[in-house]
Amino acid sequence: MTGPRKLALKARGPDVAAKPVAEPWPVLVVDDDEQVLEMTRIILRDLDFEGRPFRCIAATSAAEAAAILNLTPDIPVVLLDVVMETPDAGLRLVRHIREDLGNTRIRIILRTGQPGDAPERDVVLAYDINDYKSKAELTAQKMFTALVGAIRAWRDIATIAKLNAELSEFNATLEHRVAERTRELEKTAQALTRSKQRAETALQRETEAKRQLRQFLSMVSHEFRTPLAIIDSAAQMLHLRPGNGEAAAARVETIRGGVQRLLGLIDTCLADEQLDSGRLVLHEKAFDLAPMIEVAVGQHRVAAATHTFRLDVEAPLNVWGDPGLIGLVINNLLGNAVKYSPQGGEITVAAHHDGGDIAMAVMDQGIGVPAEDLSGIFERFHRASNANGIPGSGIGLHMVRQIVEMHGGSVAVESAPRRGSRFTVRLRPVPGVNATADKTA
Repeated sequence: MTGPRKLALKARGPDVAAKPVAEPWPVLVVDDDEQVLEMTRIILRDLDFEGRPFRCIAATSAAEAAAILNLTPDIPVVLLDVVMETPDAGLRLVRHIREDLGNTRIRIILRTGQPGDAPERDVVLAYDINDYKSKAELTAQKMFTALVGAIRAWRDIATIAKLNAELSEFNATLEHRVAERTRELEKTAQALTRSKQRAETALQRETEAKRQLRQFLSMVSHEFRTPLAIIDSAAQMLHLRPGNGEAAAARVETIRGGVQRLLGLIDTCLADEQLDSGRLVLHEKAFDLAPMIEVAVGQHRVAAATHTFRLDVEAPLNVWGDPGLIGLVINNLLGNAVKYSPQGGEITVAAHHDGGDIAMAVMDQGIGVPAEDLSGIFERFHRASNANGIPGSGIGLHMVRQIVEMHGGSVAVESAPRRGSRFTVRLRPVPGVNATADKTA
């Protein structure tokens, strides 16, 4: 009957899905009694835990068990006899496992047939074992209970050891990252220190350069004004001398116009430096802007006789501000219009009440400003890309914006290449004065 049944099972095998067999729990059984080994095999064969059976690994001596554990240290449980090749062979094996092999995870269940040779109290205190059983009391149920408890403890210890290893690895990695980050931060700190030192050095140099610039401008103002005043006085005397014809008078006016332009340039440089350093103090009062525009245009008519000037100025235009600084604004805008306009070009100055403000516009028919340069036209030292070959410092419009904004006003530009530019300045009227009343006064 046995042969045909086996054949039948083999025949049905391909049609029936084979159920995977779970890996068994290995149990090392160390005993020099073959009957005990065989009985233990039979008991373990019928037991399972968490769907996994038990597999008996037999050793008949402590030496054989030691060799097995050397090769297979991950066995979770050992059932260990005390008396084998020597009366204390099992106890010596316990010391070997714990001390020589350093295996603290394996659960050792000591079982003995002669408890008197190894008293339980003495053994538990002297040796690192996990359970002590007499062979007579170790029934199948008690063996199962002891094995399940031992496997659970072994698994927990293995899990803790694994987590500790992972934690140690993580700590090592973290320490390495911290060390790397610390080095990076140290390098960054050193770079910042160097940058700070360079910035401080640059700031010191800039401060020194500004101090020297102030000294230079002060020297220029003092040294240039005296000879320019002498030239202007001589020109006035020539103008008053009888017998000079119209041609001589025109030349004299040209000289005086040039002198005034140089004085205006000096005033512009001084004002720009004072504005930039914050040392300029406004001396505000009420004044009429209309005659100031007319005087400035008259000076530029003399200095730039090849240009045509047209005035469209409403009067009076009472504004609140510093007359000297507003005069610089007017002269700079007129000077720019002359500089960037061709000979014979027309320059128009219009000023009138516009809502609650006083609006003044200076328009020319010059080279204009490219669209890409408009956003930076009021920046210090900025010059348009099409201004090459035309003298200029790039500080005039910067100073204009600073002065106008200090007065609570605004300045704007509209321009197109080869069509000209229009600069519009808006200023505050005299506080408390009605604009309509001014217009009709």
